[in-house]
Amino acid sequence: MKKVFIQAISVFFYCNFFIALCATSLVYETIYLLHLGSQVHWFAWLVFFCTMNIYTFHYYLKSLKPEQDKRLNWYRKYKFVTWFLMLTGCVAIGYLIITHFEILFSSRNIAWTLAIPLLSLAYSFPFLPGGKALRHIGWLKLPLLGLVWSLTSVLLPAFYTEDIRTGSSQVWILFFDRLVFILALCMLFNVRDYEEDKAAGIITPVVALGPQVILTKGKWQICLLNVITAILLIQSFHFSSPIQYAAVLIPLILLYLLFQFFRSDRSEMQFVYLHDGLMPVKALLLIFAAVL
Repeated sequence: MKKVFIQAISVFFYCNFFIALCATSLVYETIYLLHLGSQVHWFAWLVFFCTMNIYTFHYYLKSLKPEQDKRLNWYRKYKFVTWFLMLTGCVAIGYLIITHFEILFSSRNIAWTLAIPLLSLAYSFPFLPGGKALRHIGWLKLPLLGLVWSLTSVLLPAFYTEDIRTGSSQVWILFFDRLVFILALCMLFNVRDYEEDKAAGIITPVVALGPQVILTKGKWQICLLNVITAILLIQSFHFSSPIQYAAVLIPLILLYLLFQFFRSDRSEMQFVYLHDGLMPVKALLLIFAAVL
């Protein structure tokens, strides 16, 4: 039974269902906090399939190189699964684009609709001189991920809802709260990737300052930014009950603990489930706070 369970969570991880679920949970957090209603539920599915495809494509490209790890070896062993996932994702994405074409490609939305997927692909696809992608530019790696995730999970659902004012302070406070939260998680992944980035000459903030500086001193600045945006979130969305306060506070405590008890010796799958798992946890707590 234990073996079957491990195999199931491994497939869920390697097929990128988990990270797609994380992204989708953030979209639903936005839907409930901003009261966007059911009219953008289709977008949550679009985010799910786009995330699955982009991550699958990213690791497929990495699997073509001689680099060795469990995930890449899984992609090499199950190439047919990789292609099946990408094909299924493309069909689903195509269907959702066709059925919501007027919204996605309206004069108001077309720039965002095209820019964010292109940025996401450019993060992995080696289109720069020397066979490099945007993720190989150290100073760009962290903010690019944070912006793409925050734009996708906050601003796009708002843009695609006709009766929501995108100039609303709630939209932008939620955007900045999401941005600093994603940047904090990305920083932890950058710490884990320190040796790999250093060897590849990718000068991220972690490589420039050292992982210990980030984990001991940087964590306070990162957590403080998250506290500030959390306070603004509480005020903007008029949270007033102890349960709502707790829903905002718990993810902050968990984020601090991830920095405080950071371990780089976990397997990739354990690390992703533990750290990215904070996304659906926070989303579910804030959805609960929103519906009270």
